[in-house]
Amino acid sequence: MPVLLPLASWNHPARALSDLSTQVTLAALDAVRGTRLLLHAAGVAAPDGRVLALVGPSGRGKTTAARHLGMRFGYVSDESVAVDEALTVWPYRKPLSVIVGGKSVKEQIAPSDLGLLPLSGAPLRLAGITLLERNPDADEPGPVAVNLIDAICEMTPQISYLPELPSPLHYIARIVDRIGRVTRLVYRDAADLPDIVEDMLAALPVAPQTWRSAPPPDRTGPWRCAEVDDAILVEGRACLLRDGVVTALDHRGCLVWTKCLEGASVETITAAAIAAFGDPGDDDPRALIEQTLVELAEHDLVERA
Repeated sequence: MPVLLPLASWNHPARALSDLSTQVTLAALDAVRGTRLLLHAAGVAAPDGRVLALVGPSGRGKTTAARHLGMRFGYVSDESVAVDEALTVWPYRKPLSVIVGGKSVKEQIAPSDLGLLPLSGAPLRLAGITLLERNPDADEPGPVAVNLIDAICEMTPQISYLPELPSPLHYIARIVDRIGRVTRLVYRDAADLPDIVEDMLAALPVAPQTWRSAPPPDRTGPWRCAEVDDAILVEGRACLLRDGVVTALDHRGCLVWTKCLEGASVETITAAAIAAFGDPGDDDPRALIEQTLVELAEHDLVERA
């Protein structure tokens, strides 16, 4: 796919190169859309080919992290990590976009010019996904396991073309099943990352959470659930994808939504809620369920038959 820039942009070479880097990245992502999980992430690889993807939005420090980590591990990317359901990773060893001397336009610097290591030649395979978070005041830097639904919600803005994957939420969940829990990597300074990542790659993965598909809808009940593009249930919570938007339901919302899928009445849903959560005490249990139905309806997830 050719990438074209206006001729006038080359009157400012640094800006033109920065724009070219962006356009090439967008074209590369577009070329494989719908075939791989495309994470907005830095990536580094151990000598045996195991890859850690460090996910974060622009400005979160991915390029700085890649510069420090790439001096100990193979440099995969500072921008995008593409992985398929077999966990194969495609490297994107683009020049790093670096702010130099306070200039307004980032310079594009080759990995070799920054002393970043080449890849070992071993097949690249995803070993972990971590959400990058710098906190200079962190008491205990290091990785912390993240709930699968929370991880999906946080990663969604950092995934290109998510709705075009086959059963997108299932696709992510199956990848996480094979690599262990998504983590949040809290660190004080990028210089600390190589030692932390060394320990992460040496540690055994944390066992993933159990999840399942949502049941098919029963269209005979008093409440109708809106069609969704995908949905998974994780430990009493639900994660839904509808029209490109990911929504997480808490335990009560999940119970009510899944009971609506089964065609249950308000009375049946209320009884199920009391059985699951106990008597709400001074609160009217039926009123709580009816309020939850109103909230789900406000989000266009259910409607009266």
